[in-house]
Amino acid sequence: MTEVFVPADWADRKPGPKHWTEDARGDDPAAREVHAPTGTGIGDGKVFLFLFGYKTAGTQDPGMMAAELDEIDDDVAVLREAGYTVVVDRQATREDMRDAVTGRGLGDLVPAGIYWSSHGGADGSVECCDGTILTLADIPAAHEGLRLLVLGACYVGAYAPAWRTALGGHPLVAGWGRPVTLQRAIDFLEEGRESDVGLDDLIKQWMLTDAPIPPNPANAESGLAPAAVTTGRIGRLKHRMPAIGERLGAGWAEHDNHVDITVPLPGGRTHVVQMFLVDGTDPFAEGVTMCGMEADVGPTSPLITPEKLLAASGHPGYGRVALVTGPTGVPQIVTQSFTPLAGTSTQQLAARCYQVALHADTLEYTVFGIDES
Repeated sequence: MTEVFVPADWADRKPGPKHWTEDARGDDPAAREVHAPTGTGIGDGKVFLFLFGYKTAGTQDPGMMAAELDEIDDDVAVLREAGYTVVVDRQATREDMRDAVTGRGLGDLVPAGIYWSSHGGADGSVECCDGTILTLADIPAAHEGLRLLVLGACYVGAYAPAWRTALGGHPLVAGWGRPVTLQRAIDFLEEGRESDVGLDDLIKQWMLTDAPIPPNPANAESGLAPAAVTTGRIGRLKHRMPAIGERLGAGWAEHDNHVDITVPLPGGRTHVVQMFLVDGTDPFAEGVTMCGMEADVGPTSPLITPEKLLAASGHPGYGRVALVTGPTGVPQIVTQSFTPLAGTSTQQLAARCYQVALHADTLEYTVFGIDES
């Protein structure tokens, strides 16, 4: 069997706390497993790390981690066959993540890829096993050999450009832009999905080849328009809202430039659609007052394929899927519809609003497996 280098500060440690903090303890280094390569190839002299930052004291966290661990054996085997040393750390701390991205303590091994799994915060931070938080401000510049960082944490994918910038700009960062269910996370780790992008696809594309990493989206113009609602107004729409709301059985609330209408959907779900007025600019519609409708789905990411976005768009209908400029540098998925206000009946406006809501809700479930209205 091929011998693998094990850094001295890993091999010589006795079971016990990794470190102590004022209010929590770091956890047992025996929870870190080092798997030697079983073959040779592109991974020679490199390491891929699976780091789990779930809280050891959490009531649900151990079960969530166990479910994910059951799904990575195939990925570990593929990486080892390609020459990679593979580390699986079931109790990853803030410093473990910082060490992994910089290569500190790895000796001559190059940190080429990392899969981090834990809870994520709406500000782009991640939780660690000892209760500490790793924020964007804490992320050091990464080792030049780091090619891939996969963040299996809710929200954090929406900050992928910021993570990549903090890491020095060179590694590809992929993650979920919104909260996802545990089952959706497990689906990502399973083999054999058809239209989804999974961890095995990312490993195959970026760990088993030396293909150039795409440029950092934070350094390039996206070419995407802002959300249409940003130039909207209410105007005469307010006089039509009672009839539209009654037709849909929906409540609504007025804002400065749009109306939020909460549309009831099957299964007790709802989805908020923003309704507003804008002036048409397309040929033969210049200056026509258009009623616009827009519903948010969530940030896109390398984990979401065009097939997934467009699968529900092949039937005749009023709505469409669009990508707009997102608040964190990641394109935002929305559903939209536009129609002239004059001459459009309440029935047609209600039908458009319902289809925009239903399409957004369906995509949200398909992509994230969760409903956030």
